[in-house]
Parts: sequence; C-alpha cells; structure tokens
Amino acid sequence: MPETVIVDTSVLIALEKIDLLQVLCKIYKEIILPDAVAKEFGNINIDCHSVRKVESKLINILMRDLNLGRGESEVIAYAYETRCKALIDDLKARKVADDLGLSFSGSIGVLLKAGKLGLIDSALKKTQELKDKGFYVSNELLADLSKRKV
Repeated sequence: MPETVIVDTSVLIALEKIDLLQVLCKIYKEIILPDAVAKEFGNINIDCHSVRKVESKLINILMRDLNLGRGESEVIAYAYETRCKALIDDLKARKVADDLGLSFSGSIGVLLKAGKLGLIDSALKKTQELKDKGFYVSNELLADLSKRKV
C-alpha cells in the first residue's frame, strides 16, 4: 500500500516547474500539507492532498533555535510526532530530520521513484530539466544518476 507523506513547499515548487505535481498522487496514498506550506505554495491542484493544522512546541524550537522556516518546521514536527515520511529539499532541514531519525526524501527521490514505477521516462532527464529551470542540482548528483542510467 502506498504511504502517506508530508510535503514541504520546495518539493511542490520543483515538481510544478517540470509539470509533475500530479505524480505525487500516483506514488503516494495521501499528500499532507501543513498550513504553512499550503499558505506558502498557494492554490494546489492535486486531488490527493489534505491540509493539516500542525500544533507542536517543536515548531517554535526549530524556527527559533535552528532558524528553519515555518513550513519546514511544521513538516518536521508533524513527521516527528506521527512518524510519517517527509518530503523536503532544504539541506539544513534534511540534516535536522536525519538527526531526529525521520524517514525523508526530496524532489529527486520522487523522480527516482516515479522512474522506477514507469511514471516518467527518465529521472535523469527530469532532474536535468529541474536544473535547467533554476533548481539546484549538483554536478555530482547528475553524474551519479547518469551512471545508474535512471
């Protein structure tokens, strides 16, 4: 059974840039957006999402002490409290998620999964397209994807 994920704004923006926002509904059972992410992103046109109000003392700690944004903090707090997988791209937020023992992935992970499921022709091509549209992708990552022929 496909899993439920909580998604940060950057992943939504990245997938929208390459016209793949709908792929989230084909990979995951449910897409949860915290209030802050829904407000940051604006109108989202996918059927499988729900917006949740996330209330946790952890949010303020992440924002104040670690200088994470509201959306990232709500994603991490929800994932921490529910053990739901998180989709986040921000390096600092990913480090915090890792330190907290959370399960997470990001935009490139979604593309790899979409490729494995046959939902897109090539994760490498879509990753290159993301880079061409201003999304940061390291040359090392592109070389790795190229070697793996994904």
